[in-house]
Amino acid sequence: MVTHADVIAKRLADAGIEYIFGMPGSRASVELIEAAQKLGIHYVLSNNEAAAAVMAATYGILERRPGVCSTGVGPGATNAVNGVAHAQLERAPMLLFTDRYPDQMYRHLPRQRVDQESLYKPITKGTFPIADDSSERSTHRALQLAMEGRPGPVHLDLPDDVLMHEAAGLPEPTPTQVWHGATSPSSEAIETIASTINAAERPILVAGLGINREGCEAQLQQLVDTLAVPVLLAISAKGTISDAHPWCGGTLMGSEDRHALMAQSDLIVTIGLDTVELFEPGNWPYHQRLINLDTVPHTDGLFYPAHELIGDIGTSLEALMPRLSPNSGWPSDAIQHFRQQQRPAETVSASDGRLSPLAAIRIMRDNLPDDTILTADAGQHKVYASRLWTCYEPLSYLTSSGLGTMGVAIPIAITAKLLRRQQPVVALTGDGGFLMRISELETARREGTAIIIVVFNDGYLNLIKRKQEQQGYSVLGSQFADVDYVQVSKGFGFQAVQVKTEAAMAEALQRAVTSDEPWVIDAWIDPDGYNYSRLHLTSYQNSPQTRL
Repeated sequence: MVTHADVIAKRLADAGIEYIFGMPGSRASVELIEAAQKLGIHYVLSNNEAAAAVMAATYGILERRPGVCSTGVGPGATNAVNGVAHAQLERAPMLLFTDRYPDQMYRHLPRQRVDQESLYKPITKGTFPIADDSSERSTHRALQLAMEGRPGPVHLDLPDDVLMHEAAGLPEPTPTQVWHGATSPSSEAIETIASTINAAERPILVAGLGINREGCEAQLQQLVDTLAVPVLLAISAKGTISDAHPWCGGTLMGSEDRHALMAQSDLIVTIGLDTVELFEPGNWPYHQRLINLDTVPHTDGLFYPAHELIGDIGTSLEALMPRLSPNSGWPSDAIQHFRQQQRPAETVSASDGRLSPLAAIRIMRDNLPDDTILTADAGQHKVYASRLWTCYEPLSYLTSSGLGTMGVAIPIAITAKLLRRQQPVVALTGDGGFLMRISELETARREGTAIIIVVFNDGYLNLIKRKQEQQGYSVLGSQFADVDYVQVSKGFGFQAVQVKTEAAMAEALQRAVTSDEPWVIDAWIDPDGYNYSRLHLTSYQNSPQTRL
């Protein structure tokens, strides 16, 4: 007998989906797992529904097709909210399947009864209850909707009884899905925008997550090389242009550190820039003329483009480039001079033996291969890593930019390693984020993902601690008790070591990256080593000569 669970699984398999991440709940989960495994779709059991949703979102970002998360009814569904909100604000395509009691039971059973459609409506692109006459149609539509325009999550509610009911048959295979298929831009639009760029004395490019979500990194690289102008990258696009590229001006977070470079321009060209990526919400202190290239119009009112070209970004760039001329207004050493001005003085390690955060990130970059994928949790370490970590490849720096939630570095790293087995994957987290997701060490070990976790262990929620100190308040509610992370990690089957010196950290990283085993490096970080006045939230770029 073909069930509706079989129909849903077939649609997922036809879309090329290899994994479902989740924590099963009621009978609907059981039916979905069974139907999926018959088609070669592996169910990755997580230890937390929010972490499973983050894993599915990461799959969507890296594979450019929807990731899939499955949760139980009631508490399972409510627990996944954080991960789904992360997917929404990261513009990550994913499907969330939530179990649901049969309709008759749902109407009469108060226990665990949550209006899951209403719960997810504000944080998804759509929510569909599956019924006997809609399993194939709703799943197909959800897969499409997750990828249309700005990608994002879509919710499907799966009643237990429906998934066990007999279906008419398996759906016919769908043709290869072209996820982004915008029509070609008009010649008038291309000519207008090209002439505006060519007429500018010093145009500057600002690229955002749309570049990676649309898969047009090669076109952006060609555009930068064609124009010979600076390019700044939002956090989610970090690595799209190598930080070592002569025209890469580093990471743009919306704060004042890039004003000196932006102020020299007379035209800003934003490409796939999503305002959710800007670190200072609502802040756009630049007044130059602006051209916006994106898949959707800019409607936030943050800036007012003189021209917008809306559609497939890669198609737009390919149409523009033959009409663009190399720019001669920017001095060839403009980026090099800017980098030298922005490079912070590095603090020394503390007298009590703890590492400075700047030194720790430098040691990580110096001792890890160029193709390392770094995932970063929320916290001061993320602010520093976004500026100081040098990326050489697209999609090699993954974090929660839009939501900025803690607890994402480890689940992101697990999925990244599942999909990129040959690359080193390092999760950078603080002690707070590590404690939130320590149970996922079991997931990583079970799935054979040899990730490296670097814990910046400073004993505090340091962002909160600094705010309290700046206000002259007592440091309360932001300090952790001492935990032996080494012993705890070894209990999960990880190799683990505590490091307090630069030499010890370098040695641990070298051992970890060559071992093909999962590691936790408990790095003792000086809690007073985060010095904003010295760093100015600016970018430090390793010179090509210091690369491995």
